[in-house]
Amino acid sequence: MIFVLIFLAVSVILLIGNLALGILEKKRIQLAYNIAVLAILVLLSLAGLAYGIETTFLNVVSVNPFSLFFIAIFSMGMLLVNLLAYAYSDNYGDFAILSVFALAGMYMLSMSNSLITVFIGLELASLPSVFIILLSKKSVEAAVKFFIMASIAISLLSLAIVLFYGGSGSLTLTNTTHSEMLAFAAVLFIVSLGIDASVFPFNLLIPDVYEGSPAYVTGMLGGLNKKVAFAALIQILILAFIGYRSVFDLLAVFSVITMFFGNIVAIMQKNLKRMLAYSSISQAGYILIGMATAGTAGLMGSLFQIFAHAFAFIGILGVVAWLESKQMHTIDDLNGLSRKNRFAALAMSLFMLTFVGLPFTTGFVGKFLIFLGAASAGLAWLAVLGIINSVISIYYYSRPIMAAYSVENKGMGSNAIRHIKMEKPVVLAISIAIIITVVFGVYPQPLIAIAHNAATYLLGA
Repeated sequence: MIFVLIFLAVSVILLIGNLALGILEKKRIQLAYNIAVLAILVLLSLAGLAYGIETTFLNVVSVNPFSLFFIAIFSMGMLLVNLLAYAYSDNYGDFAILSVFALAGMYMLSMSNSLITVFIGLELASLPSVFIILLSKKSVEAAVKFFIMASIAISLLSLAIVLFYGGSGSLTLTNTTHSEMLAFAAVLFIVSLGIDASVFPFNLLIPDVYEGSPAYVTGMLGGLNKKVAFAALIQILILAFIGYRSVFDLLAVFSVITMFFGNIVAIMQKNLKRMLAYSSISQAGYILIGMATAGTAGLMGSLFQIFAHAFAFIGILGVVAWLESKQMHTIDDLNGLSRKNRFAALAMSLFMLTFVGLPFTTGFVGKFLIFLGAASAGLAWLAVLGIINSVISIYYYSRPIMAAYSVENKGMGSNAIRHIKMEKPVVLAISIAIIITVVFGVYPQPLIAIAHNAATYLLGA
């Protein structure tokens, strides 16, 4: 209980400080303040994981290894997004305030022990995100499409909650008895949360939203908002529908079509951000493989992959944000990038290889754990299809890398040889993402232990 109160107090301090500094328009001080408080929140979540804190508040909020795992991701991820927003947002003060409300929704959903807090948390995370997209005057269409997606998702979620209450007589996330009404509710939960999680075929507007939003916002949407939906979906399906094997078989089907759709369509993309959007869809498919096992090993792999993709995606969108500021949007525009900025070319290549699953990166460890978990759960065919999709993805992930290290200067303008500097906050954000990707790729044991404890707790609950 003391931990919950401390965490709540720090979160309130983050909000009040942003409101005050936003009014005073102290942009640099506001960034430093946000970094400091978010770093404290990261440390608090890590301390909670280290001490194995498990506590429930009012029977609707639960602080446990699973929720703390996601709180650490959201806190650290938002810290990186703040650095990118400081460099490229038209109004960082407004972004900082809105992002705090979105972060509060992410926290609430991570700690949900009831469908009430799931609903409130999802809304609190989604609505500020719409206004964050709108901070850029060029992103009105993307904001409208995101709002449409969020509205459909929350409507279907509301219907699912009503059916769940009608079938179980409770809104608490606990194991339920079999009934047709609850089975239909489970399907609606997958559909509604699948919209935000980029699960095919519920993701048709995702590429438009990602492409039309500023790159730092796309990093937040794909790196954090998407993971919020997965956090909710995992909790609901594991806690309430673990006895429904058909539900997890349905997840296996969605994982296959999501992987193939994302990878095949990504091959045809020329716009870098749009390619990464379809890549993000395929990554959702890999995560679903581990969830479909409904076992500790597979779920641990999914949690590890969620962590891996969150920071790699934010990192590469940091590179894309810098590229966009230099009017480079397509893969052809990357020709000769290594001679313009070696750090940008190296960082982009590393994150691309992480998505492929190159050894000694978090992407490799995550996929390895997922495929191993699927094989051990009797879903070897699903692991084989995942490996096939990883091979397919090599083609389109290699294109930007080859372009970056090409000797040609097509699309780079007359000053192609001149070195272009990258803003210091962006360099810092990308560097942190690189360190996370490499360190936990080379030495993944601590993160594997955390993911294992989170999976074990949830399945045990």
